[in-house]
Amino acid sequence: MANSILLLLLLLPLTFALHNLFCLFLNYRIARKIGIPVIVLPASPDNPVWMLTSGPVLSIVKAIFGDCSVTKYGQIGWEYHEKYRVHVKHGDAVVLVTPAHNWVYVCNAEAFNDIFQRRNAFARPPEMLAMLDVFGPNISTVISLTSSVDGPWLTTNEANGADWQRHRKITSTPFNEQNSHLVWAKALRQADEVLQFWKSLGTPIRRIAKDTRTLSLHVLSEAGFGKSYSFRKSTEAPKPGHVFNYRDSLALILENIFLILIFGPKFLTNQFLPKSWTRIGQATLDFKFHMVEMVEEEKRLIAEGKPGGGNIINSLIRASEEMTKSARTDGSGFKGLTEDEIYGNIFVYNFAGHDTMAITLNWALYLLAAHPEIQDWVSEECNAVIQYDQSSTWTYDEVYPKLNRCLAVLLETLRLWDPLIGIAKSTGSTPQPLTLNGRVTTIPARTRVILNINAIHTHPKYWGSDSLTWRPQRWILLSNPATESTPSNTSPLAHEYLYTPPRGAYVPWSDGARVCPGKKFGQVEFVAAMGVLFRRHRVEVVPESGESMKEARERVMGVVLDSHITLLLQMRKPDSVGLRWVESG
Repeated sequence: MANSILLLLLLLPLTFALHNLFCLFLNYRIARKIGIPVIVLPASPDNPVWMLTSGPVLSIVKAIFGDCSVTKYGQIGWEYHEKYRVHVKHGDAVVLVTPAHNWVYVCNAEAFNDIFQRRNAFARPPEMLAMLDVFGPNISTVISLTSSVDGPWLTTNEANGADWQRHRKITSTPFNEQNSHLVWAKALRQADEVLQFWKSLGTPIRRIAKDTRTLSLHVLSEAGFGKSYSFRKSTEAPKPGHVFNYRDSLALILENIFLILIFGPKFLTNQFLPKSWTRIGQATLDFKFHMVEMVEEEKRLIAEGKPGGGNIINSLIRASEEMTKSARTDGSGFKGLTEDEIYGNIFVYNFAGHDTMAITLNWALYLLAAHPEIQDWVSEECNAVIQYDQSSTWTYDEVYPKLNRCLAVLLETLRLWDPLIGIAKSTGSTPQPLTLNGRVTTIPARTRVILNINAIHTHPKYWGSDSLTWRPQRWILLSNPATESTPSNTSPLAHEYLYTPPRGAYVPWSDGARVCPGKKFGQVEFVAAMGVLFRRHRVEVVPESGESMKEARERVMGVVLDSHITLLLQMRKPDSVGLRWVESG
């Protein structure tokens, strides 16, 4: 009996290894026919086991074989570290062969545009997004296509191809100019509160990353969902029978999102788990309770003919009901969102709209601390545009459109440090042609197609010889005063305008029909924060003992560059650098 068990224990990993080798061989044969360079890897980048074990495994491989393609392209987040270099070496497209999938990485602006425009041919891989159905189907998980170019590719996750169009039409409604005004006002208030808080602390301040998360969370909670919180403290007590209020339940969910996406909220409520895990499970239960409560309240206000909160939930419900009414009259067949779909979209907006902006703002503050000359450049614009000290008097229509340099800081930071590593597409069940540099390449069926944004955002072909340098000034162009109605004796800032990159060369918010609906929300939030923080203040690095200011700034850049993937790309050790805020006079 013991020998049988031992034999079984030996055969299981051997069988698994042989199966993987066979799948790898089959995928390699398919990849060779594409006609682009091939890189072979032992595991798929999205394999959960590989994500957990790749670090020590690659260390062993490197010790035995030295630097090789496996150690270079097998690490999670290699796209950030390699940037455009892989495409300079291998061309505008390269295929990574793994046992599970073939991954075609593309770095070509024209090809990007082609892929974005042909969303039925290059859809999002449903299996990569299914985990986001934490609270219900949503805009990120419904499938956008009904069929590929040459044949059907239906999945069990879609009732019909109109699902995505229905979600898109309804969920894009909240993101309008009225909402931008609200985001602007709330972001100004939160940024002012966090600045005063930082000034009250002793130096060095090592909690910037934590506080930017809170700032972003509060702006999203208030402008998006009508929940207002002071930066310093949350005064809302949990409802009877619950442990967390809305803010605290959402914060705990976002801080532990990886566990929730892997195991699901129901599993985390099991009492046999560690207390730290069951607290996360309780947070998901309380957050669902708060969502239900907010949805019911907005429905009640709408039924009574009242305007409601003017927030995302209100807009979702109104747009959903309008679509249902239209379907009854015009026979279009489009129905509004179900309650589970409303909850699913609320969660995704919180997930996608919080961490990405918090991480980006954090990077920007450290980068500005390392580049005081760019702070001066930003401050010059803020003082030229903003006439009053009280941020509550800064109107969105008058101030926001003129803060181009502040927006340039965001655009340049996202160019080099995007929380999202790439944009994933798939060919589905039908091969798809893709033109690369004038040559048509056929991408086989069921191939992952990755738009390598880290590569295209840094390729010298699109960004010049200093493509790896953080230089927000590259986004500001100067128009000719002689061709404008603006008087020639006005400030040079009046003639500045934002650079528009070649189509497809800059896509941090994606593009085409799948462009991020919260793009303007994030831009307005960021620019408001820049205006408050840098009009009358500067952020400085606090040097360590015996360290010059130049060395301290170089250390900051080292910490910024040392970014890694958890669920999103972010700094590994931001609290290793101390900062201070000082008035600029």
